[in-house]
Amino acid sequence: MKKYFTYATKIGVLAGILSLAAFFILGLLGNDPTLMSIVFSFAVTPFFIGATLYFIRKKVNQNHLSFAEGMTVGFVVYVLNAVVSFVGILLGLFAWPELFERIRENKVAITLEKKDFTIEQYGEEIFEKTLQSIQELNVFQIALNDFIWKIVFGLFFTIIISIILRKTN
Repeated sequence: MKKYFTYATKIGVLAGILSLAAFFILGLLGNDPTLMSIVFSFAVTPFFIGATLYFIRKKVNQNHLSFAEGMTVGFVVYVLNAVVSFVGILLGLFAWPELFERIRENKVAITLEKKDFTIEQYGEEIFEKTLQSIQELNVFQIALNDFIWKIVFGLFFTIIISIILRKTN
């Protein structure tokens, strides 16, 4: 299993670094990189997991990959991606408070734009609680949200890709 983890670790860290680069490049280009970062993660997570599992199956394991091996290797890739991104976003937003303020202001503006709909659907009290929680948003919550989405996408894609690529003798 050690040989699997060597490759999975490298790919997971690479995925995390690319996710961080995308987050901060999108931050340089626009107001709020959080949504586009999630879309980026949705697009690249299956690529990194699939490439890692395919490489291990074809090159390392003589065209054999069990579902359990696929799930284990995929887990390492997506967790490392999520952890590297979490730490990088956390540190980056502390170092770049202007970006964090733009993110929070954008989320407040979106909430205010949807005020009538939210009040109609859920009531004034829910809208006020939502607005207050968004105004109290902090850097940790932004990084944690990104972490959770990467874990969810990673688990989802790892299950599917492990089933597709499994091949036993």
